Amino acid sequence: MTSNDVTPFGYLRLAGGRFEVAEGLPVVSAAELERYALLVSAVARELYLRDHPKRQRVPRGFDQAFDLRLTRVERGSQIPTLVRPVARDGGLFQNTDWHDEARRLINSALGDISKADRVPAAFPMAAIKPLAQFGRSLRANERIELANSVDDPQRAVLTTETRKRIQRLARLDELEIEAVVVGQVNGLSSVPPHVDVMVAEGAGQRRIGATFSDPSVWGSLHSYLGYGDAAPPVSLSVIAMQNRDGEIVKITDVLHAEPALPPSWSERLRNLAGLGSGWLHPGSEPPSNETVERVERILLATLDAEVGAPAIYPSGDGGIQLEWRTATRAIEVEILNAGSVDSAWYGRAGGDDGEDRSFPMDDPDGIADFVKDAISE
Repeated sequence: MTSNDVTPFGYLRLAGGRFEVAEGLPVVSAAELERYALLVSAVARELYLRDHPKRQRVPRGFDQAFDLRLTRVERGSQIPTLVRPVARDGGLFQNTDWHDEARRLINSALGDISKADRVPAAFPMAAIKPLAQFGRSLRANERIELANSVDDPQRAVLTTETRKRIQRLARLDELEIEAVVVGQVNGLSSVPPHVDVMVAEGAGQRRIGATFSDPSVWGSLHSYLGYGDAAPPVSLSVIAMQNRDGEIVKITDVLHAEPALPPSWSERLRNLAGLGSGWLHPGSEPPSNETVERVERILLATLDAEVGAPAIYPSGDGGIQLEWRTATRAIEVEILNAGSVDSAWYGRAGGDDGEDRSFPMDDPDGIADFVKDAISE
């Protein structure tokens, strides 16, 4: 198939967050292209039936005639180039291109929802659920832009906030999202697949029931299984249902599980990441996102090494310092904004006792072992 055999199908751009950090489209985000194609098909079917009120279904081959393809990903906060084959004989679309009409109506609907806070009357409510599904994997700082062409200044923007508006306007009790839930695994069964997750909520905790479709997830969940506060914190990548208040009410699939920092540690790092320039004195810099991520890896390694909680401080040059104190020793680990890590311990009673050591940024386990040895002796 050559360039003469295909025609562009509008303009779609993924921007912000994960789409800004590196070249290429994150593989997990490619599912949004499939959801977009399903949404266009759903709207096109409804438009056809609206225009042919005596028909109960679309003609045979209607959906198959819409063959949306990805040819490449352009630079610029990842722009998938979407095309479809050129219809040579007119076929089902002799008079009206239903899928192109659907594309334009989707753009218009998202524009009205974002700006006027309403679903346009022309948008078929039978397709509202596919519209609500689109953008399921978006995070708070990400968006999908839609337009008729690259040069079109009128762009519809889909964000997590837009999805919440769709949920409210369509009176959907629940909205499906992809999210990360941090909690503790307090119950687990393989048949039927079920897991109980305790998540922090205010001054207390809330139990959320979940299931998982991939049997291999059971082993990961079992390694974090515990009772009450004895269960280690775990970060779960999930597909979940969110109510109109933004609260997760159930988890329909656990996709992945990995260690997580205790909520108080994560909150402290978020506060440090939010410091502004000049927070300590003129010229002092806040920790960069890369520095915070390195600190998170080091703290996870100390959790695995069963090292207790440190004090966490910012340094004026954009670094972060971790400190542990015992009755006889002080241990300090400074994660520098430049990427290296300086570690040291010294006797609190003075004297010549102590050790200094530098680590590369990609050795969190070595740093955790250094801290554990210094605390244990």
